[in-house]
Amino acid sequence: MNFLTIFNGMKHSILLALTLQASLIADQVTTTDGSVLVGQILGMQDGNLTIKTEFAGKLRIAHPQIATISSEDSFSIRLEDNRTYNGVIVSREDRTLGLEERATNFELKEIRQLWPDGEDDPLILSAQKTAQGLLLQWKHALGFDLAGSSGNTDDFGLGIRLDSTLANKMREYDFYLSYNNSTKKNVTTVDETKFGAEYDSRFFEELAWYAKTDLENDRLEDIDLRATTALGLKYSWLDNQSFKVSVRAGAASRYEKIRSSTDDFSEPALDLGIEYKHRFRDTLAWESDLTYVPSVSKFSDFLLSQDSALVIPLDKTMDWNLRSGVSGTYNSTPALEKEELDLKYYLRLVYRFD
Repeated sequence: MNFLTIFNGMKHSILLALTLQASLIADQVTTTDGSVLVGQILGMQDGNLTIKTEFAGKLRIAHPQIATISSEDSFSIRLEDNRTYNGVIVSREDRTLGLEERATNFELKEIRQLWPDGEDDPLILSAQKTAQGLLLQWKHALGFDLAGSSGNTDDFGLGIRLDSTLANKMREYDFYLSYNNSTKKNVTTVDETKFGAEYDSRFFEELAWYAKTDLENDRLEDIDLRATTALGLKYSWLDNQSFKVSVRAGAASRYEKIRSSTDDFSEPALDLGIEYKHRFRDTLAWESDLTYVPSVSKFSDFLLSQDSALVIPLDKTMDWNLRSGVSGTYNSTPALEKEELDLKYYLRLVYRFD
């Protein structure tokens, strides 16, 4: 027997011993079909036990599929009647569970929550999460545009936009301020400033009321001030990780002061809109906002505005985004010698921060 053979034999013996020791120390869950899962029990919630294994990561097992549980560690257990115990779990022959050195028995279906000793109580964590969700928190986004336009102008320019949101699960305040400027042969062709604010207050899971106002100054369109104020209801039609669709409807007021005219325009109107967001994957999303504001007295007199863009995150934290989109306004009654459609396309670099 040479040295290499002796070394390989010792190596295999050591590996076998370490494997046996790990299996003795690790938690074990036996399922009703005889499978044995070895790993670390992380807890139990809503009738599902979570165990972290080396080969498959975290696994969730429904309690009807569990035959026995074995662990050397101590756990805290809360039953459905809110009785709470601490100790090392042992499996009884009648497929019930108990605790070492205690005569108490209970079934898996009676367990409301289970968590390792030394970790935070799930009820406390849930209360903290709920309280955190009620806190109003600021989020901001600063964007820089490389923009183009067609319609009243055909050129390129630069723009800047600041968005701020103060929100929790029940209320949300949104503000934006944007400025676009473009020149052609040293002549200003775009000089547009916009400001908007919106307040949403949710009073049902899917229903909220909103109040919003949008202000605009556009020298190209000869508009000193265009103001739209609206109050109405917003309905979250779809809201999940991939899709978000909201529709809104309300009463509005339109006001326009045109530089070339002595008569100001002021009319009651309707505010109708749809907001759509679709996240295809972590690296791509589509966002669109469409607003239709017709005058009450004459539906052929309306404003139609939209902003649609493809959003591409540039880092894993999604602090930096590239937004490529089209925005514009269709005014059915434009100023004299001005076109109805004012369309802009842009490439915006956006930085999000709290």
